[in-house]
Amino acid sequence: MYKKNKQGIIIVLVALTVLLACAIAFQWHGAIVAATIGLTVVIVHVISEIHQRLRQLEQAAPSFFAQSANINGQKIIIYAAALVALFAYANTWMWLAGGALLVFMLCLIQTISAFQTRLTHLEQYANVEPDIEALAQQKINAQNIEQYLDEAKKTETQTPVFEQHPAWMKADDQTIPNQNSQSPVDFEHQATTQTVSWWQPALDWMMHGNPILRVAVAILMVGVVLLLRFASEHWQLSLGVKLSFIAIAGVITTIAGYLLQKKNQLFAVALQGVGLAIVFLTLIFSHHFAVIASLTTASILFVILLLVTVYLSLKQQALYLAMLALSMAYLAPLVIPQNHPDVIFLFGYYFLINLAVAAVNFIQPWKILHQIAFFATMFIGGTTIGIYAKTYQFDTLDIILWLHIALFIWLSIRYSQLMLRTQTQDISIDQTVPQSRQRLQPILDVGLIFSVPVLGFSLHAYLMHNSTQALTWGAVALAIVYIALNLWIKRRHPQLSILAKSFFILAVVFVALIFPLAKGAHWTSTGWVIQGTALIVWGVTERYRLSRYVGVVLVLLSSVALIFQVWSNDHFPILSTVIYAIAQFISAYYLLNYQQVEKYFSARMLSGIFLVLGMYAGAIAGVELMQWQQHGLSPYLAIAVLLLASFNLVVRFTSRLQWGNVQLILLGSLLFLLYGESFAKNVYVLLHWSSKLNQVSFAVASVVLALMLITLKSNTSKESLIIGSSLLWLSLASIGLSIFPMMPILALAIAPIIYGIWLFQTNRTQLLHQLPVWCLTLLWLVLVSLDAYSAEQYYFLPLLNFTDILSLLMFMGMIWIIYHHDFSVEQSVEGGFKVTAILIGLLVLSSVVVRAMHHYLGTPLWGLDIWSHGDVQLSLTLLWVILAFILMTFSSRCHIRQIWFVGAALLGIVVAKLLLLDLSQSGTLTRVISFIGSGAVMLVIAYLAPLPPALEENQKEG
Repeated sequence: MYKKNKQGIIIVLVALTVLLACAIAFQWHGAIVAATIGLTVVIVHVISEIHQRLRQLEQAAPSFFAQSANINGQKIIIYAAALVALFAYANTWMWLAGGALLVFMLCLIQTISAFQTRLTHLEQYANVEPDIEALAQQKINAQNIEQYLDEAKKTETQTPVFEQHPAWMKADDQTIPNQNSQSPVDFEHQATTQTVSWWQPALDWMMHGNPILRVAVAILMVGVVLLLRFASEHWQLSLGVKLSFIAIAGVITTIAGYLLQKKNQLFAVALQGVGLAIVFLTLIFSHHFAVIASLTTASILFVILLLVTVYLSLKQQALYLAMLALSMAYLAPLVIPQNHPDVIFLFGYYFLINLAVAAVNFIQPWKILHQIAFFATMFIGGTTIGIYAKTYQFDTLDIILWLHIALFIWLSIRYSQLMLRTQTQDISIDQTVPQSRQRLQPILDVGLIFSVPVLGFSLHAYLMHNSTQALTWGAVALAIVYIALNLWIKRRHPQLSILAKSFFILAVVFVALIFPLAKGAHWTSTGWVIQGTALIVWGVTERYRLSRYVGVVLVLLSSVALIFQVWSNDHFPILSTVIYAIAQFISAYYLLNYQQVEKYFSARMLSGIFLVLGMYAGAIAGVELMQWQQHGLSPYLAIAVLLLASFNLVVRFTSRLQWGNVQLILLGSLLFLLYGESFAKNVYVLLHWSSKLNQVSFAVASVVLALMLITLKSNTSKESLIIGSSLLWLSLASIGLSIFPMMPILALAIAPIIYGIWLFQTNRTQLLHQLPVWCLTLLWLVLVSLDAYSAEQYYFLPLLNFTDILSLLMFMGMIWIIYHHDFSVEQSVEGGFKVTAILIGLLVLSSVVVRAMHHYLGTPLWGLDIWSHGDVQLSLTLLWVILAFILMTFSSRCHIRQIWFVGAALLGIVVAKLLLLDLSQSGTLTRVISFIGSGAVMLVIAYLAPLPPALEENQKEG
């Protein structure tokens, strides 16, 4: 059966094509560039999908059937041609743009031809394989094979002639046994020696059945045209007499063909087609040269001729007859010797022929007939209008165009009805074959369904390009028609649900055009995002992939329109932007509820993109509404964070979605922007915010970010824990910047310390055991120890000031966590973290001494001057020796060799410092005290804190 999911990419192509046509008509240069790029990407994607599918089929087929190839060169040429065309269009080099488009089309045609060649080989393999197996089973009994062939020939001779049409003209493909009865070896040789070209299908049509008859008909038609032209220009008889003789000859030929149908049906059908074609040509020549001057008389005769054609075609089930006669009828006005055709006459004339096609297809689902009609009307007629039509003719041509569009829409519906009836009859008749193995033709003519509105509305846009109202009402009319057809098919023909859904998608596309046509670009994004959101909601709830695809495309296109609208309008459209933001959040919510993996996109990825767009739109709308544009990025971030928090609450209380990864990405991005704003406002240097609103909005954003990270649902993956803990610690640190900007470095630790104490009290220390939290904390200890401003502000007494209290609390908490951490999984980093923590602790304690001496004695802070100051060096020497004594004594009593080695390393640093710095000091007293004091403490260490024994020695002693 027909696979409805394969229409998704077709709808995307239709939407982009319609957008490109409208953009060209209204000269929306940005939309032209966007639509061209999108159309090129989609086309290349379709080509890649087809190529990949062919490669899969070729891998399953024998090597002599497969013609695998690489299409990277074609992709490069297509992309290059599209880029050159855009570049030429931007510089108004239309000749270069035309050449690039020509290269684009030629490359596309060549690629499609190559695909058809490969598909032909695969179809040959699929058709031959069952016959090869049957012949292999009957290889022993040659007599049975001969009987089988004889019976096949008898069956073929008994088959009516009207069923002996080529396979491409039939509703169901059938295989001819006697054409596939060659041996596997012969077929392998044939497949390897013959290469099917792109013109091969036309040659197959000519060679199938009776090729001489087809060539004779073609040559005869050319001869008749030349005869009519010669008769109208050179014969001395009156023109009416000349044309009468030719018309009589055509009528006689038709009658002769009708009488011969019992003897040779195929030849009789060809004769009738030739005769009717001659009469069609003669009638057109007669009216053109005023032999039949009255348009009414000519029209009556033409209608009678069409009725005869329809009657003969249906009575004899002769598709050839209808094709030949009607094709020549379409071509007749073009072969008249004239400067240019009458455009209104040609378009109205084609409508009469299309009525005959509709009459035939009302009974028979001859797809090729309405394809010929559509090609002649839209391409031949449309090209003639574009070249020869005058402005004053546009209104009349537009009326005739709408009649054509209505007729072709009806044809697409009628074809589906007839095909559905045919399939139902075939299934009911052939009950022996399982339905899953029956080869059923598609019930939709997808090309006609989607080509009619695209090309028809494009031609309407060309004719009515000066009237915005006419274009708007045209889009409204098509939208209403397709919605009505959707409802009618659902009620009357539920089996054609895929056709109803296709019409619904087309209705959405034309409703999307109403907004830019009627209201201009101002409401374009709003209209598109509302429709896109509705399609996404419907596609998720109804499990309809095509609706989701089109909805996603419309929402993304609305985003492009919003960006242009925000940056190009003098007056910001607040209401439309708010609607856009709400729709984006709704789209993201339903895509998050759809957890299945899409073929062409990731639902979670798109939901994240839509959330970003929703926060962006909501933030700029809120700032514009409150007139906060002069207060930096903080108001935007505060509104965006509040919107995300509201969305998070809705998701938390209405569903059980697992979207932690998307949350982490969004929260991390917002946190990055938040710190960027702190640097942009230069808070670390100015020590205050530029405005109270800037500070409050920064505080709101940081607090809400921290709360969201705290309440984030835990994820068991290690990566999520690492990222989440890092973001939470950074968000807690940012809170202090908004509360206490006078000491920005110190303020970074206020919220983490308070939250850490609460975690200790509640015994929820999982966050504190994360390695990124340790790294960030150690980094802050280094920064605050070296920060000169933190050493001077709010200093009361040593150890009784903000800097000393916070740094010592943070350090003690770090030491406790590190030495109570289970390193069984992370043994490689155990020693590194313990040693690093002790060394940074040494820096913290040394900074306490340095700050105290600076406050009371005026000694320098950390810098180059401190190393040449004797009092500071004396204090540091004694401090480090005492710390080494404490560490080594503690490690010796507790038998912790690692800490003892840290103390020993610290003594080594002290010795090196004594020799390199203290020995060069000019003050002799400080130098003497340094050496004596450090030496005395080392003696005590040597007596009280020997090296603890290793673990093996303790076990031996035990």
